[in-house]
Amino acid sequence: MNLSRRKKWNALNAASLARWLVLTVFLALTGLSYVYLTLQLYHLGERKKVLENELAGLRTQSDVAAGQIAALTSRAALERRVKEGYLQMVPVSERNIVRLAVPARPHDEELIQPVINERAAK
Repeated sequence: MNLSRRKKWNALNAASLARWLVLTVFLALTGLSYVYLTLQLYHLGERKKVLENELAGLRTQSDVAAGQIAALTSRAALERRVKEGYLQMVPVSERNIVRLAVPARPHDEELIQPVINERAAK
């Protein structure tokens, strides 16, 4: 009788233990993945902020460079450089200039001509 009582006293439900073990592992992995993804989101947000600041700086530099290019290539700036002797520019002669004239269209061409279908006419 003593042996029978010991078997019943140490017996445990394996299915219940496995269920609780799986549930505990699942909750632990879910919590760890939540923390990991939250940290990833934080680090990617910081990286995005750095890249946006860098982009804003590059846009500012681009605007400054565009202003300098406009100032240095203006007609007044080029004429000043020519007077200073910094640039050796030669004016374009009249014989090297090609002018194109747009031919005038006759008034009749502006009207839409109706297209007659030959099969419908027969």
